[in-house]
Amino acid sequence: MKHPHRRLDCSPRQLSRTTAAWRQSLLPATGAALCLAGALAPNAHAEDADRFRPYLRFHSGDISPLWGVDDLWSFSLGANFNRYLGAELTLDFFEREYESESLGGVLGEVSAWNPLPYLRLRYPMLKDRLVPYALFGVGPTFLQFNDRQKAAFGKEVDIEGWTVSVGLGGGIEYFLSDNVTFGVEGKYLWMNPIDATVAGESTEVELSSAMFTFGLRVYWDENNPRPLLGEPGESSRNRFYFGLRLGGHILTDDAFSNGVSFGPEPSAKGSFSQTGSLAFGYDFGEHLGVELVADSLEPNLEYEGYGAISEYGMGAVLPYLRLRFPMHRGRWSPYLMAGAGIVYGESNDQKEAGADLHIDAKGIYPALAVGGGIEYFVTRNFSLNADARWLYSWGHEFEIDGRRAEGDFSTVMLNVGFRAYLFESKGK
Repeated sequence: MKHPHRRLDCSPRQLSRTTAAWRQSLLPATGAALCLAGALAPNAHAEDADRFRPYLRFHSGDISPLWGVDDLWSFSLGANFNRYLGAELTLDFFEREYESESLGGVLGEVSAWNPLPYLRLRYPMLKDRLVPYALFGVGPTFLQFNDRQKAAFGKEVDIEGWTVSVGLGGGIEYFLSDNVTFGVEGKYLWMNPIDATVAGESTEVELSSAMFTFGLRVYWDENNPRPLLGEPGESSRNRFYFGLRLGGHILTDDAFSNGVSFGPEPSAKGSFSQTGSLAFGYDFGEHLGVELVADSLEPNLEYEGYGAISEYGMGAVLPYLRLRFPMHRGRWSPYLMAGAGIVYGESNDQKEAGADLHIDAKGIYPALAVGGGIEYFVTRNFSLNADARWLYSWGHEFEIDGRRAEGDFSTVMLNVGFRAYLFESKGK
């Protein structure tokens, strides 16, 4: 039996919804960083090219909650074949609320993983610096129910499966340099519905959505290749960059106090939980730099005798000092980093095991971190990197049904990512 009143909530109320999951506040921060990066980039000569050019693209979906699309990010690997034609494999991820009026409201969220190949038709303008383009793609989508809310406690909700999607849209990008563009993009993703079971009754679920994103596209070569900064004859430079890192974290001390502990998040692979980070930095010459990093973490909050009672969303914002040691003519650059800042933590997505508990866990706490990594420069202004950092934060306070607990949090974060160096100036 079909239930037409079971639907996805497309109202703009999500804009005012408070959540401690830093993944939701990380996207606006990403957007602000990308906009500022575009504004700060110099107006030096930069243009498109008529040749095969592979690229990496990262976009944020800050404005998409206006259309009921939450936590949207988009990542692509692609190439331009010539001046007018290109293709890319794009992974769009987002979530939508799933609501049932008959069951009392929002049951949870449905996530959508969309790895679609797209054909990209381009038309360079304004001396090849501004490039409008159209997109068309067909591919798979995987839907999965998560973050169960109180209205779904004690009820069967089986929403999971693969379907086929069609994407159609377009965008426009502006060359900040020969191999870095800033762009905006909009598209509509139509999804074929999947069969699902909710509270023992059959229904259909589909997440067809309009999506709007903006961000950077970084080409793996330059029109006029420049030597790396470590090459002979190259002088020291100060450089500003934007970076993104994805990976996971492993708790180094899951015990808290008074019956409270931390555990891997629901989507963890064993003890390895997901993290996401963005960075905004400046290198002073050859060896010294500073970097502002925002990290997303969301372990489970566990309570003795109950198990996992909620998630504990944390956003760690730390400025780091970065010591770099360029080698092999600047192609490789190992580095050490240390920082101090704050962690904002808040209980969210209360679990069925803790449905009858009053949980008060919200605050801002001090934090320290140390670590290191290695950076590989593909071109003078684009690098891939991997790093490991240990994060320690103390003084976190929880109250669970009047029972107070205070303790510390520590974890090791392992990430891979990229840095796009957007402008440079002469160093001393």
